[in-house]
Amino acid sequence: MKNLPLLTIAASSLLALGACADNAKAPLTTGERISERGSQIGQYGDAWSAGQDDVAQGERAIQKSNESIERARSQIADANGALTKAESRLREAQENKQNAERQVADGKDQMDRAEGSYEAVRDGPSAGNSPPDEIRGD
Repeated sequence: MKNLPLLTIAASSLLALGACADNAKAPLTTGERISERGSQIGQYGDAWSAGQDDVAQGERAIQKSNESIERARSQIADANGALTKAESRLREAQENKQNAERQVADGKDQMDRAEGSYEAVRDGPSAGNSPPDEIRGD
């Protein structure tokens, strides 16, 4: 795009030289010189306008990119916050599971102790078969 003005100028110069070669002996009139000069100046203006359009488009693209970058950064921050909350919930659930497993183990131990105590009482003397003397306290 930057070489376009140079190519345009070079092409017009060659055309102008070609025209001069045909009329090498005849000098350009004032009108011809003004017209040729205006054509060259117009080409510079066209090239400048095209460059200005490119700058404007580029600046709009930069602005859109900046907005996209900010949205992406915001989404990353939101995702990091959600990740932190999820990790916290995971740790809490793991702690709750460990506590529940401990509670199950403690409950089983308590059941085993109760069963052992019951067996000791069951294997002991019967409450209904006590000798009468012992019951009366004689």
